[in-house]
Amino acid sequence: MVEITRRNFLGALGVAAGSIAVGGTLASCSSEGGTTAAGSGAGASFKLPTYKPAPDLSVEPFFTSDTPGMQNVFTKPVTSYFKSVDRAPGSGGTVTTFQLTWGEPSRKLEDNPYWQELNARLGVDFQPTFVPQPTFDQKFATMLASGDVPDLVFVNDQSAVNLQGIRDGAFADLSEVLAGDNILAWPNLAARKEEIWKASLKDGRIYQIPSPAWAITNLPAMRTDLLGETSVGTAPKDADELFTALKEVSGLGKGVGGQKVYGINQYDPVMWRWMFKVGAEWQLDDNGDLIHMTQTPEYKEMLSWLANAWNEGIFDPVAMTTNPADIVSGPGIQWRAVTNTFQTPDGLKQNEADQPGTSWDYFDIPGYDGTAPVVVRNIPYGKSTCVSAEAAKDSDRLTEILNVLDYISAPYGSEEALFVGSGIEGRHYTMGADGYPVLDEKYLPELGVQYVGVTSGDNSYRGHPNQEPWAQSFSNVVERLAQNSIVRDLEGLESSSSTFISKGAALKQQWDDFERGVVAGRQSVDELDSFISSYMSAGGEQVRSEYSQALESRAS
Repeated sequence: MVEITRRNFLGALGVAAGSIAVGGTLASCSSEGGTTAAGSGAGASFKLPTYKPAPDLSVEPFFTSDTPGMQNVFTKPVTSYFKSVDRAPGSGGTVTTFQLTWGEPSRKLEDNPYWQELNARLGVDFQPTFVPQPTFDQKFATMLASGDVPDLVFVNDQSAVNLQGIRDGAFADLSEVLAGDNILAWPNLAARKEEIWKASLKDGRIYQIPSPAWAITNLPAMRTDLLGETSVGTAPKDADELFTALKEVSGLGKGVGGQKVYGINQYDPVMWRWMFKVGAEWQLDDNGDLIHMTQTPEYKEMLSWLANAWNEGIFDPVAMTTNPADIVSGPGIQWRAVTNTFQTPDGLKQNEADQPGTSWDYFDIPGYDGTAPVVVRNIPYGKSTCVSAEAAKDSDRLTEILNVLDYISAPYGSEEALFVGSGIEGRHYTMGADGYPVLDEKYLPELGVQYVGVTSGDNSYRGHPNQEPWAQSFSNVVERLAQNSIVRDLEGLESSSSTFISKGAALKQQWDDFERGVVAGRQSVDELDSFISSYMSAGGEQVRSEYSQALESRAS
């Protein structure tokens, strides 16, 4: 048996062109009230979809916050489930999908009771095409070239190939059909805030239904047993004190159980960018000009600090490996994902159990100069799913597609979400004593049919009960990060640069190679100006120009 706290779907959907029918009648432009989005291409403005929160959960949060960028924190699961859908989604038709899978695809329909039950609940013949992650972009391009676009298509709009599909008209414009109160025909789709829709617009229009995403998904954790032995302790006030503490950790040589320890055992630039207040990749300077983060004085100061830290033995020599198995040392500080640290039954509790005598806690990052760090929030939505423009031409079919999507995107705390994520009770899961579904490994291959779904509703941090001893420190650290967080100047405009779409991956690799080279001592920080010149000549300047134009257009 494998315990799962909550299935995270990476999906979201978009739909229809022109005037589109909802529930058999043509949808009007929208309702009164709400924020208007300027349209381009379609040539009209529309009201952003009305936000209707999902029903309240049957459990009280451990920590609540109104800080932008911070979510409520829970340490207990829901105790009862509400029904989010009061209609049969489909009437016997077929809904096809093109969706991402991890590992092996689900068992075939005839051998899969979960899939059979999903069809029965949806009222359609659900026909997914499973695409493994390593070949997704390649298969995506082939699918687009064929002209045979499934009804629902999983889309990563940070991928050039996927984004091109939106630009080429393969997917439908949903703006009017979901405008204002129109979206209330699908209450689960309506359970996402205006900021999520705004950030995901393409050319001012809705081509995708976005999943809510945390503004902060990672944070550092520390070995308090190691930092506690240093002259600085567990709460360094600035970059100099942190340097001293981490160097002293490396100087310990070994920790509990004889494990080799270093101040840092795996390199990740994000924490250091926060500490040195580098800001977003593209940002407006004091003169209102768009610049790349490498052009800021803070970035150069960060590189110098990291290169010195590497030279002084603070980093494990294999800290830049791409294979986690290469790292066998213990860290003073480690960059951690919320999903595999706080929301899992393992996390910090398992770390301490694996090495008796160690102690872990979350680490409050200082600003390099003794003030607060500058945290760059994630875009407020995750991956998405789009609706085929061809499928959207038929209003009745479109309605069924959206009905199906509304069901499989049911929010946490609903009966539908419990089924979609965990399957049939008694076969795929049993309810654990702690209130979490415990999946049966024997039947796990039957799940995964519905990865085209989007998450909706409450987007809180859901700590597993095993992590309750760290709930307060987790809440305090993430709250402080949120208090010192900023929204990127380009939020909602990331797809506005055609050069970024065509050259962004190569530019990112060039930048990453230089940064790692400086940190590891293969290059000098004195070469930064030369790198910037090369980077801008290779396409960075064109990206900057296109983003600047997009900012000007948005402001006008």
